[in-house]
Amino acid sequence: MKKLFYLFLLATLLLSACGKNTAPKEVAVDKNTSVEDIVGATVKNKFTVEEKNGIVTISIQDADVTKGVKSQMLKDSTKIFAELSKLKNVKTPSISWYAPLTEPGGDKDMTEVLNIYFSEEDFRKVNWTNYEQLDIESIATHYHQNEALGH
Repeated sequence: MKKLFYLFLLATLLLSACGKNTAPKEVAVDKNTSVEDIVGATVKNKFTVEEKNGIVTISIQDADVTKGVKSQMLKDSTKIFAELSKLKNVKTPSISWYAPLTEPGGDKDMTEVLNIYFSEEDFRKVNWTNYEQLDIESIATHYHQNEALGH
């Protein structure tokens, strides 16, 4: 009976150790944290970052577009902006999402489907503490989405 108990305990431990951790990574933002660190911890897509004089432009290529993608893009964008707000050198951030859209001729081109921009003033006045509850569409200085994303 003891052997069966230990076998069950071992199997449980092995299964829990092999379990996939689906919780998003949290970035401990400090003076050594880069914009790339923040974006990379939030999205699994290819991305590029351009930084100059506090202007941060992030381009994310989402090749795996599925239904409900807009809500995930907004959620990820809001988290990125919240983390960026902890970096003193970020003044005016923007995020552009690109996805392959099928053209009338059948070709798929990477097209900008979502663009979110904050002016320095607007970015600093937002309370990013409870970012999950923010409506980024209404608080952004500039918000534009491609008609392909729907409403």
